[in-house]
Amino acid sequence: MKDKSLYLIDGSAMFYRAYFAFIRNPLINSKGEDTSATFGFVNSILKLIQKEQPDYIAVVFDTKAPTFRHKMYSEYKSTRAKMPEELVMQLPRIRQSVDALNIISLEMEGFEADDIIGTIANDAAEKGMNVWCVTGDKDFFQLVDDRIKIYNPKSSTGEPILYAREEVKEKFGVYPELVIDKLALMGDASDNVPGVPGIGPKTADTLLEQFGNLENILENYEEIKAKGARKKIAENIELAKLSKELVTIDRKVPVDYKLEDLKRREFNYELSKELFLELEFGRILKDVLADSELKPDLKVYKKDIKKDYKTISSVTELKELVTKLTKVKEIAIDTETTSVNALDAELVGISISDKANAGYYIPVAHSEETDRNLPIEETLEILKDLFLNPKVQKFGQNIKYDLQVFHRYGIEIHPISFDTMIAGYLINPSARENSLSMLALKYFDYQMLPISDLIGKGKNQKTFDIVPIDKATFYAVEDSDYTFQLRSALAPIIEELDMDNLYYNIELPLVKILTDIEETGIKVDTQYLGKLSVEMASKLDSITDDIYKMAGGEFNINSTQQLSHILFEKLNLPTKGKTAKKTGY
Repeated sequence: MKDKSLYLIDGSAMFYRAYFAFIRNPLINSKGEDTSATFGFVNSILKLIQKEQPDYIAVVFDTKAPTFRHKMYSEYKSTRAKMPEELVMQLPRIRQSVDALNIISLEMEGFEADDIIGTIANDAAEKGMNVWCVTGDKDFFQLVDDRIKIYNPKSSTGEPILYAREEVKEKFGVYPELVIDKLALMGDASDNVPGVPGIGPKTADTLLEQFGNLENILENYEEIKAKGARKKIAENIELAKLSKELVTIDRKVPVDYKLEDLKRREFNYELSKELFLELEFGRILKDVLADSELKPDLKVYKKDIKKDYKTISSVTELKELVTKLTKVKEIAIDTETTSVNALDAELVGISISDKANAGYYIPVAHSEETDRNLPIEETLEILKDLFLNPKVQKFGQNIKYDLQVFHRYGIEIHPISFDTMIAGYLINPSARENSLSMLALKYFDYQMLPISDLIGKGKNQKTFDIVPIDKATFYAVEDSDYTFQLRSALAPIIEELDMDNLYYNIELPLVKILTDIEETGIKVDTQYLGKLSVEMASKLDSITDDIYKMAGGEFNINSTQQLSHILFEKLNLPTKGKTAKKTGY
């Protein structure tokens, strides 16, 4: 029987790493809230869970309170920069995320996360578990043994870096049992651990190889051959002992926990939905939903709501359907095709919905069940009158795509009365995603069938025409069904926000205009653009001449160094601090 696995996540290290990963391009939601660190933190945990499927898991945080190391050495970590305010503001969200993922979090005043992780790791290893410390901190190398290993998620390849005994030796120069001795000798600038001044990694390795451990070095320093190293050790014996205490992870912290409480559990759907919708983490919420096949409080495609989704299997049935639909006020339309590029896509099937939780699928080009397809030309000819009937309003989710697909077959649709994707965007223009599945989840608490369940993803992705018609029916009609339902949910919000004029008189008419532009292109007046280019080049030459006159001579304006010299040294423009040799303030 395979031994159970426990993953102990260094929470502080993980959210710091997430914060700096987005430092140049922070994620800001529609409310102006910086969500970078929270997104990166949650995404990292989800990747770990999906990849490793841990049996047990916990997140361990540091606290603000001083630890026993600060009492031992007041300068401990004193050189560390203060936590960025943007990160401080995200800490409550990060903790909420851990709760939403239903993962136990631990912390204890007076001790660091390292100590709590070391204690739990030691306990779990003694009970026969395989323990992974999820961190990039080299201090954890001292914990590595046959049962405890390091899992560093930071990697340029996207794959974690794993450290067992030999990997620690290769990376750090010594085996795990000598890690604290080496740190005690060389110090640790990141934690402001002094070590022995003047002793670096190479000298530390040499001394440890000669004497075996720190204690032997300190007791027999007179035998050190190198005069400089001997003097440094002799003068800093107590400092070396202090440093070793500072870098040693305490594995006997009186933290209140039970291993059984760390068992991995299903994510908390209610908390996840509320939090991740608020933070606008659409993709993350989908990942959370995918964690288990069924949530008791979630309306999923596999049960709960009775669906009346029908496959049209003959021309006679299609004619009867069209007769029926000419009497309804509105219908939602969706196409299934072979490509996401509408201008290249081949039509595979059409779905239509005229009421909630019901609809019809018309297969026309499924390659594996040709006998069940309706003849495409005759099908479109029968649908043509319905699609042009002025008394029946038509709408869709990104209806522009469907218009372009039908245009390739000579079919027009009119009138277009609504587009749920555009409505979703107008209601929340800063949302990162206005897909049909996300809108259905947001407004109806409904998880739609992912397309990847039918055609796969990545290199193994197939085209929709190979999907069996029965499976395609549910997926296709679900699209038109929830498009139909969303119109009833979104239209009142558009009215409430006083955006009727913007939506119906500007945005919707643009759908057909953009459709035509994408299909036919835009005529370019090359003669006028050529003339404009000459005029702009002339103005640019004139501006360049003015710059040269002001500078007192020609130079490369595109060179930041030359420009800096002109601005701050030759023209003596005022600077701030160290910007004298830069072009910016």
